Amino acid sequence: MSKKALGQRGSWFATVDGIALPCVHNHWLKWPHYHDPFDPVENGPSLAKIHKYVQAIQHEKKVILTNDTVHRDAQGMLSGFTREGYVAMFEVDDVTFDPGIGLKFRITSKLSDLQ
Repeated sequence: MSKKALGQRGSWFATVDGIALPCVHNHWLKWPHYHDPFDPVENGPSLAKIHKYVQAIQHEKKVILTNDTVHRDAQGMLSGFTREGYVAMFEVDDVTFDPGIGLKFRITSKLSDLQ
């Protein structure tokens, strides 16, 4: 049985069963490894916002995988995402973040399909 995820536009989190969990983009997943390079974008997120997000992944060891529309600027560089839907909630391990490399982790199990 799938669960319901609720998110808000612009938030990096969504709520499942009353718990706010970080959302991650299917775009960066090469099963079972995830790598979001957090390439610098003009007016991009602050390092403080990124660290809060990474700490939530490290603490909860759970993420919500999302399907998104990828947006690119005139030079073809990734400029953002628009969330189209929720795929599933997963348990993760080996979470690391380095500003020069980005966010990496490994999916260890599927916890629930999401709608």
